[in-house]
Amino acid sequence: MDNTFTAAPPVPYWKCSACGYVLQAPEPPERCPSCNRTCEFRDVSCYAPECNFKGIDPRLG
Repeated sequence: MDNTFTAAPPVPYWKCSACGYVLQAPEPPERCPSCNRTCEFRDVSCYAPECNFKGIDPRLG
């Protein structure tokens, strides 16, 4: 029996380009839940050791 554990990938954080609203979801929404516009969302998740590979990257958020 294989007892190895595979962690699920972290759920990314997305930031609305119009109003700055940040949400955590597998995919960005089509409309921002805050400003209700169709906006571009940027992935602002931390993928660096400086922020311990979790949460929002302060350089992007």
